[in-house]
Amino acid sequence: MKFKASLFLALLSLNIISQDQLYLVDLILIKYLPEFETNEKFLPPELEIPENITFLAEFPYPKLEINSLPLNLDYKFQDLFMSIKIEEDREIVIPEDEVFSNVEAIPTLELTKSVFEIDSARDFSLSAETSKIARSRDFRVISTKSWFQNIKNKDEAEFIFIDSDFFKGTRIFGFFQLYKERFLHFNSNLYLAELDPLTSQQEKLISGKNVFNEEQELNIFEEQNQKILFEVKYSKKFRSGELHYVDHPKFGMLVKLTKAQKELASPDNDLTRN
Repeated sequence: MKFKASLFLALLSLNIISQDQLYLVDLILIKYLPEFETNEKFLPPELEIPENITFLAEFPYPKLEINSLPLNLDYKFQDLFMSIKIEEDREIVIPEDEVFSNVEAIPTLELTKSVFEIDSARDFSLSAETSKIARSRDFRVISTKSWFQNIKNKDEAEFIFIDSDFFKGTRIFGFFQLYKERFLHFNSNLYLAELDPLTSQQEKLISGKNVFNEEQELNIFEEQNQKILFEVKYSKKFRSGELHYVDHPKFGMLVKLTKAQKELASPDNDLTRN
């Protein structure tokens, strides 16, 4: 009896730990280009705003100031050149211990970065898929997004606001929720809007929290001359590492979830966030 109770507590503790597991979310927002004749009728979508919204943020890299050099440096002509010795080409041999492994590295959230924060300097895990889509005549990549987050249960899971901004007159935006019950799940509610000079939208504010847990408001229709044309709702259970496509005749989204880890603090690397 004691063994069964211990086993139950152990499994419960593993479940609690798994709910706090860090994941990397990668997604691609796509527009379908061919305009084929179809009998399917699309009603104008009604914008639905959920509660518990979280806004993504760009990691604030410092801006570099580049000052031009003065022209009167008083360098002598010969000082502008270096003597370079060119040796014969040799066959380059890479030692066996320096051969790179094909094992994919576990995504790591650095100490200086936060969950729900987009790091534009980090390698995008779906870059190969993005390149293939960009070469296709049938699809157009509207935007890519990537962030880290902890997965919670459904009642506590955040609705992440994703927004491509306008690219070639098209915008894809909406809400994306990840949660864990017995399996990983995601819910998405996406909209496709296009610029239309005959349309004038009224201000539509949504409220949520940013990466620092601060209250924030955002006007969805900051660009007034846009018309929401299509909507797609999609729910799916999936596993870490799987690639899924949210499908609609006019647009869609590729999404991938990958188990991640946090960078460990060291005595020599005592970093604090302002």
